[in-house]
Amino acid sequence: MKMESRPTLSSSSEPVRAGDSDPVRQPKHPAPTGRDLLTIRANQYTEAKSILTVALGGAIVLLPLIIWGFPEGADLINHFRFALPFYESIRSGHFYPGWLAESNSGFGDARFRFYPPGLYYILAGARLLAGWYWASILAFALLTITGGLGIYFWARNSFPARVAMWAGIIYVITPYHLNELYQASLLSEYAACSILPFAFAFVERVCRKNSMFDVAGLATFYSLLILMNLPLTVIGSLAILVYALFLLRRATLWASLIRLAVGFGAALAASSFYWTTVVAELPWIVSSPDDPKNYYDYRGNFLFSPTALTNRNTWYANILALALLGFIAPAVIILRKKATKSGLLATAALTLISFVMATELSRPLWALVPKLREVQFPWRWLAITSMGGSILLAASIPTWKEHWRKLRPLYVIPAVWLVLSLIFVASEVIWDSDYKSRQEFDYLMVNIRGGQSFRQCLPVWAPDNNQIYQMKDLAQADGRKITIESWEPEHRAFHIEGGPQTEAKVHTFYYPLWSSTLNGHLLPTKPAEDGALVITVPPGAGTIKLDFREPPRVQRMRVVSVLGWLLILVLGAYGTRQIFSRRPRLD
Repeated sequence: MKMESRPTLSSSSEPVRAGDSDPVRQPKHPAPTGRDLLTIRANQYTEAKSILTVALGGAIVLLPLIIWGFPEGADLINHFRFALPFYESIRSGHFYPGWLAESNSGFGDARFRFYPPGLYYILAGARLLAGWYWASILAFALLTITGGLGIYFWARNSFPARVAMWAGIIYVITPYHLNELYQASLLSEYAACSILPFAFAFVERVCRKNSMFDVAGLATFYSLLILMNLPLTVIGSLAILVYALFLLRRATLWASLIRLAVGFGAALAASSFYWTTVVAELPWIVSSPDDPKNYYDYRGNFLFSPTALTNRNTWYANILALALLGFIAPAVIILRKKATKSGLLATAALTLISFVMATELSRPLWALVPKLREVQFPWRWLAITSMGGSILLAASIPTWKEHWRKLRPLYVIPAVWLVLSLIFVASEVIWDSDYKSRQEFDYLMVNIRGGQSFRQCLPVWAPDNNQIYQMKDLAQADGRKITIESWEPEHRAFHIEGGPQTEAKVHTFYYPLWSSTLNGHLLPTKPAEDGALVITVPPGAGTIKLDFREPPRVQRMRVVSVLGWLLILVLGAYGTRQIFSRRPRLD
């Protein structure tokens, strides 16, 4: 049988001529010339300089905190009532506590189970390096810089490094974003707004490229978004859906949809240790009443609505919205031209739709879209408007430079509006903030423990009159003496003397996960009329142990979360290998 001749790489083989297409003989990537190397290094220098400039801009934004103190908004105390015991639990070796024992005068609540833990892990990590005052400044400096870099990374998909640099700088000074930190103390929302831009960026990359690295990036940042703030997760998910619809192309539709599904699926698995508990136990806590006059009802919080609730919250939100429009107004100049970049068109559409979602025009959607009404405040959509508007404004800067010499009178309006918005940010958002010096902040941290939680965080068995039942003792039982042996946040023990069967009342709100045993035997528990935990105690003396026990579901979901993060690591490693295999060598 005649064998076909095979090409060889021996010295006797015919030399390869320029233009030959033999894949064995041709190098995968042509060697870069000296000019190519200079261009690559110049681009790398520009990229690094732009990134450092954005980081510096984020640091400068935090100078008022360093000079005057940490701003105290309405929600500051609520966040640190969470952060303090969360950090102490981690220090004791319990890395994800389940019961906030010190709130409500020691009756506790289930806040740990429903608040996303991401911000508090960041604060706890910073607290390991410094006291609470400087740890808080360090944590939010990190978040501020991360948010600016997220916008830079997103804008870099469609624009040069310089435009992306300005987008990142503009974002960290937008009125709504700064208000989250300096006035309202919406700290977990501020953290989520530092993560969400990366999710948008990776969604765009997934729709444009065939890289598992981008799928892993999307999964990482979407899972972190879930672990930062639930309202921004709902809003961000809807916004990402809108954004993706403008980016998907028919030629690559199914491939993009599969990659997006893998990314979001991995994110849900990685964060399942948290959100599955929320879904399973939500019926066990109080929810907001369905009352349009309620402060937390979305129907009374639309921007520029004649039916909005009359309070400082609504009119200040309207002013913030006008200031934000002033930031975006100069970008109208680029909409006059026929933009061809899909990323720019998608960002413009996202910005417009997000602003409409904050107004009365979107009321029908709020009534129809599941879970949207639980966001409570439609003006939260201004977070998305701030992100998209920052990119649009940065993209308009080159066009403004071209038209500056032949400036028309009509162009003065957006320019003046922008200046007025900057004045508003400097005077009303930053200067007018209530700053706490280090001494005042430390004093606040000492005196905020044990406060009453929001009604929505209480178990459904707790009293609805906002009054916490007062007990003289940690545990009491009629006719039988009780001696406390230990009293920890999730583990308590007390000795009860012998006597007839009775009921022992404990200085703790009833929650189904509290388990009580006497000499190893499980005891029945129930809520009292005032919501306190009641234990049915049989005759005879013994030590009653009261433990907050996680259900088997929690352990299973923790395993799923570990597997989800492992999947993300595998996708990232495979994607990184793809990137380096396609990159030409520089040596």
